[in-house]
Amino acid sequence: MYWPTATTRLVGTPYPLDKEPIAHTRSSRKGNFFAVITKDGLGVWDVRPTVMQAAALRSKASIDRFGSNVDVFWAHDGRGLIILTDTSHLLFYQLVPSSRPSYDSPGPSTPGPGEGDVVMGWELRALGTAFVMGGCESVLPQAHNIMMTLRHPPSILSVPYPAPSQLLTPPNSHFPPPPLDAATESQIECETWDLGSSRSWIIGKEPPVPTKMTAHKTPGLPMLHTMLTKDGRAYAVYQASQLIHASSSEAQRNQLSAGPKHVGIIIYPPPLDLSKKMEVLDIKNVKASEDAVEDKAVDICINFRFSLVAVGLESGKINIVSLPSWPSAPKLSHTLDLRQSGNLKSTPGQVRSLAWTGDGYCLAAGYERGWAAWSMGGRLNGWGVQDEDESDDPGVIDLFWIPGNLELFVLRPYEKGRPQIEVVSFTKSATANQPSPDNTRYAFLQMDDRVMVYRGADQPDMSVINPESDVWQSIKIPTAYIATNWPIRYASISSDGKLIAVAGRRGLTHYSAASGRWRLFQDEREERDFTVKGGLLWFHHVLIVAVDVDKTHQIRLYSHNLDLSEVLHSQTLPSPVLVMTLLENSLLVYTADNMLYHFLILPTQSSIKLHLCGSISFRGIIEVPTRVRALSWLIPEAQKTHGDPADDLIVATIIFLVDGKLVLLRPRRARTDEVRYDMQILADRIEAYWTHLQGVGTLENSLWGFDGLNTRIWLDALTIEATRVDLMSDAYENVEESVKLRLDFYPLSILMDKGIIIGVDYETSTRTFPFPIHKTFTGTHLFLPQFLRYHLSSSPPSLANALILAQHYQPLVYFAHSLEVLLHSVLEDEDLSKSDSNNEDEGSKQDSVLAAVIVFLDYFPESLDVIVSCARKTEIERWPMLFDLVGKPRYLFEKCLKDGKIRTAASYLLVLHNLEGLEDADDTIRLLRQAIDVKEFHLCKELLRFLHSIDDSGDALRTAIAKVGIIEPADIASGSKTPTESSQPSTPKRTLL
Repeated sequence: MYWPTATTRLVGTPYPLDKEPIAHTRSSRKGNFFAVITKDGLGVWDVRPTVMQAAALRSKASIDRFGSNVDVFWAHDGRGLIILTDTSHLLFYQLVPSSRPSYDSPGPSTPGPGEGDVVMGWELRALGTAFVMGGCESVLPQAHNIMMTLRHPPSILSVPYPAPSQLLTPPNSHFPPPPLDAATESQIECETWDLGSSRSWIIGKEPPVPTKMTAHKTPGLPMLHTMLTKDGRAYAVYQASQLIHASSSEAQRNQLSAGPKHVGIIIYPPPLDLSKKMEVLDIKNVKASEDAVEDKAVDICINFRFSLVAVGLESGKINIVSLPSWPSAPKLSHTLDLRQSGNLKSTPGQVRSLAWTGDGYCLAAGYERGWAAWSMGGRLNGWGVQDEDESDDPGVIDLFWIPGNLELFVLRPYEKGRPQIEVVSFTKSATANQPSPDNTRYAFLQMDDRVMVYRGADQPDMSVINPESDVWQSIKIPTAYIATNWPIRYASISSDGKLIAVAGRRGLTHYSAASGRWRLFQDEREERDFTVKGGLLWFHHVLIVAVDVDKTHQIRLYSHNLDLSEVLHSQTLPSPVLVMTLLENSLLVYTADNMLYHFLILPTQSSIKLHLCGSISFRGIIEVPTRVRALSWLIPEAQKTHGDPADDLIVATIIFLVDGKLVLLRPRRARTDEVRYDMQILADRIEAYWTHLQGVGTLENSLWGFDGLNTRIWLDALTIEATRVDLMSDAYENVEESVKLRLDFYPLSILMDKGIIIGVDYETSTRTFPFPIHKTFTGTHLFLPQFLRYHLSSSPPSLANALILAQHYQPLVYFAHSLEVLLHSVLEDEDLSKSDSNNEDEGSKQDSVLAAVIVFLDYFPESLDVIVSCARKTEIERWPMLFDLVGKPRYLFEKCLKDGKIRTAASYLLVLHNLEGLEDADDTIRLLRQAIDVKEFHLCKELLRFLHSIDDSGDALRTAIAKVGIIEPADIASGSKTPTESSQPSTPKRTLL
């Protein structure tokens, strides 16, 4: 969903930090600041505008006493900073506002996105210094404490934060700081966790040195820590006290109470044997190799949106591990290999840094020789890597995303005369923050200061499939809004593509394609009063918005035609909105308390309002509500036709996209007053899905999902209700997709009426300029042939369904091409299956498919053109196989002549020549006469060339000319040049058809 665009922006380092190379960059928790560190200095930058706000330069005496800077870490509050030195000292700083701005105002100017607010002044204040006994490797600040990984002995030290004054030496003090070791009475609040006490799950004969820790807290779940160790392993770690509260088993709670304070399991290298549940009593029995790790883990990053952990390796590969809630075991999902995916000549080198976007859809990876951007499902969406044989080999030290996830900050190694900080701009699909499974017509991209709309859906058929057609409309967001409300958090487009709405940090604004204008709040105070949280949707000309205002949660309705100060209707909810979906006039609202609300939109002549039809709790079904990314439903046909729309919720099949899994919940009425659901997980690693609830034949109620590599389609998802129930697991059996499409681009839009999938891909140019230029381009895929083949290859072939589907697309100008693609693919597969003598069953199956396709083609007047066009584009060796089923070429040729399809008949001449070895020109002469009668003179010219190509002596050509009467026989006998000879003296053979 993310692709690099435009050129890289360079950010220079100002005084006083320009004397030494930058060692590391670290982003604050909220992302509005980032810190840079040199051997003797610390600088704090604002991301918008990108300027350094404060800096602190250490003296030579301070460096001699406490050591050189090694790394810097942000405190949880986003104001404190902690510097780690090479002598295991910690230097504490506080970022405090200053009465003086850091920069003078340049005067009147047009601010960019996020640059409209006054640039505040900040300064760094030194708080004190601490000394960590045992050698500190890294620091993990948390809300109320700081965790430090130690070398001697391998352990974790936890210290309260803010650090007590007795543990610090004040600035400019001559006394040494007291050692932090949790061993004295003054450090009674400090705790030490010796890894030697966790031998039940730590791998190796000796406890390894922990080198890095990360942490994430999901509401309602135990705190998750990940830990890297020096031997190249990675672990997931939990506090036993938190697991006790989360456990439902008395035996587990007792075991946890009597065991160590921390419980963990290895996630890299993958364990040799993992059961579905890692019961506490069996953790010590999990089998993992104690041999030395060949490909060591060097970095780790949590994707809390999809329950994934990225583990970067020395080889340059990245393991993506699925880490469900405890006690479920981790599982390797997939591996990212840049050398293979990017078709590189050499390895990109060791992974140096990893960073997920805030929405979890994109992973940025820094390598020794460049960077790459990967989708959650494993698709390579952009990269900038130099091969080993190229002199310019900058590599990456650190990288991070800024708010909005549309700029990637990259720290390069130091090179004289070149800034170390680079900024790569990105464009993303607007559905990353505002999924719209029901709106498949318009591809909608979001950039830092504008949105892009694909207008090909409104163009003629040929414009859609023409790669050179420029059908993207760029719409710039008004500066008055984006300057103070950056970044844009939500963007939505109406079903007809005429209305657009965006919402940033505060308020919202919307756009009309008819007028080409944006509508803003006239009073900025009203704009600042609320925040859009949960999304926004268009219902005709009415904008539906989920907002937080005055500590309440509301759904508001605005009219496109009225001022934004006028709210048509508001509905208060008890919990924040997470996801909204609009299906016809039904609004589905999913909230943070795990409730799904169904509203009917009731417009009248003078007003519009929401009517609450019902609500259902999904407690016990959806474990973590914040991980739900999209939802929709499917309504049975009987309910659509005869039922009350207010009852749709209790009979609908609910579709959730949660943790990257596409989940179907089918209702089952347990009692008259209660609805229970059977859960079916259709697919994993799904990044986006689309529904088609009505319209095109057998595609009605189809479900489309993209998993990073393939687009997977389940036709008529409601029929999944008929699958058998596995009584052992009380769940429905897995359902394989009906059709799987492998695309060479990222799908964004499905044009059902045109039979085309629209998407984008990236390309990078590095040869023309000394800097890379990134750009996206449009990709299209005609999906009709695969769906026709699915129906015709079913057992028995469903000719009726194929015909029903085809009749919807028959008016398209490229319908005949779709049939040709269908025939060619089946013919090719049959030839390959017959060449495999060991696969007779597969060969007979392909025979039946090809026969079904031929029968299907007979229903369309384009069949003769399709057959000969397919024949001309495939190997001659396959012609007998084809014409044994469709009929002899002679018969098809005569049929074309009879029907007046002279151009199609001309194409069959080449087939006749190759299969029957034509020596005379009788067939060509007959066709030539018909062409002259209908004044197809260009075809006449091609036929004469054909005669010349099959007979070098020219006798066939002279005979045809004489019989048709183009030139008088006396002129031919006298040796005058024929029109073909005079205009084309050297015609290559067999190029006429």
